[in-house]
Amino acid sequence: MHKPSTVGLISGTGDQGQGIALRLAAAGNTLSLGSRSAERAGQTARRINQKIGEERVRGMDNHELVAGCEILFLTVPFAHVEQVINEYRQEFSEGQILVDVTVPVVFDKGPQLLNLESGSGAEHLQSLLPSGLSLVAAFKTLPAHLLVEIDSPLACDEFICSDSSSAKTRVLEVVSQIASLRWIDAGGLRYSRSLEAITLLEIALNRRYRVKEARMQVVGL
Repeated sequence: MHKPSTVGLISGTGDQGQGIALRLAAAGNTLSLGSRSAERAGQTARRINQKIGEERVRGMDNHELVAGCEILFLTVPFAHVEQVINEYRQEFSEGQILVDVTVPVVFDKGPQLLNLESGSGAEHLQSLLPSGLSLVAAFKTLPAHLLVEIDSPLACDEFICSDSSSAKTRVLEVVSQIASLRWIDAGGLRYSRSLEAITLLEIALNRRYRVKEARMQVVGL
């Protein structure tokens, strides 16, 4: 049995970061939430704790968070991932797990995925990481605004993929207790290409049917 992982969200004060932190904390996890401003991170952490009625989230500066956590969720827009990796490169250490929740979508004459040489945003991110870190892709197909609405059940499936089976297992230990959410192991990191394409489809469906909460459920598994 592994000891409990230390979990942190890099720049977790946006909607997606707050939503993931809310769901993880409500599921019983203790975690840290980062920002360039420790004060801003602390304010956001207090709001989350108030919503769940427990002191499970603490705020801190991103540098401190990256240096101190075993599992790190990267909750910034895809356009900023390279800057973030370079800025905190000195704080990363061997054995850490980075969870990529980003999707390389741009809205130029309608939503579309960036054409990346690596094949997907997650694979591109993996090419940027210092050696010794494992990358896991997760939370790519869940609407950020729904994650924030803690009283709304997710009632769907979510997918996880990685080239490291041990890293995938460690992340699942953290996320699998989120209520009304079933996790599906999607295989190696190359399948992140499909997950990112699913997100693009969800955005298109939301627009076509004038809804905001399109998400996936797989039957037959």
